[in-house]
Amino acid sequence: MDQSNKYFDFACRLLAKRDYFTEELRQKIIAKGATAEEAAAAIEKLNRFNYLDDSQVLRKYISEISAKGKGINYLKQKLYEKGCSALLYSLDLAEFYPFEEECAAAEKALAKLGECEEEKLVTKLVSRGFSLSAALYAVKRKN
Repeated sequence: MDQSNKYFDFACRLLAKRDYFTEELRQKIIAKGATAEEAAAAIEKLNRFNYLDDSQVLRKYISEISAKGKGINYLKQKLYEKGCSALLYSLDLAEFYPFEEECAAAEKALAKLGECEEEKLVTKLVSRGFSLSAALYAVKRKN
């Protein structure tokens, strides 16, 4: 088996377990010992078979984040940590995680926070990665 097939097979085994962003997978292939060119060849082959779709992975990831009661800033931080910061600039995150959806997640998170001053509730929501506008909206709706 040549090296390019070795890394393609490795990537397929990873994708069989869970979805990965393209850049995240590229980093894993390189960590396995591939050169940048070998990783690019494996990614190209994965794309040829339509095994990678960053927008689909992003939709699933946002769904998970929303269910956990986290906001768009948390999403941005996690994408950055995964090495996928290019997605922040290439995709309109508001299209994937609309303000209304973030507000709904903020309202759910508020239900778990209990009663306290509005200012503290806003601070708690912002610390959970919600945008300030979504946090303010959710707190105003609660009262």
